[in-house]
Amino acid sequence: MKTILLIFSVSSITVFSQLILKRGVGDLGAASGFFDLVRLAICSPLVILSICLQALSFFLWVAVLSKANLGYAFGISGAFFYTLLPLLSWLILGERLTPVQWMGLVMITFGVVCVVSKLEFLR
Repeated sequence: MKTILLIFSVSSITVFSQLILKRGVGDLGAASGFFDLVRLAICSPLVILSICLQALSFFLWVAVLSKANLGYAFGISGAFFYTLLPLLSWLILGERLTPVQWMGLVMITFGVVCVVSKLEFLR
């Protein structure tokens, strides 16, 4: 698999695991303290699924790092993550984004294009 596809796979899996985790934590109910929250979380199928997806993402990330420079891979992965997560949180979870946040997403997207681009004028 091409390295860029691995990077996007890691980011996508991480984003979806965070969305699942948010939904799972929202379904936990009231906890009386930290340890009660942990107890509720480890009994939640959605939280467990999120943890499993994070583990898969970790092992795919190991494969990415065996093939690509950390700065390049992390830059693309982070930018994709920070773009996709707010968009999907807005679409799926109904979270609100301010105009400044939308502008930030556009800037991040432009930054990703700069990182992955091989155009000479961007160097």
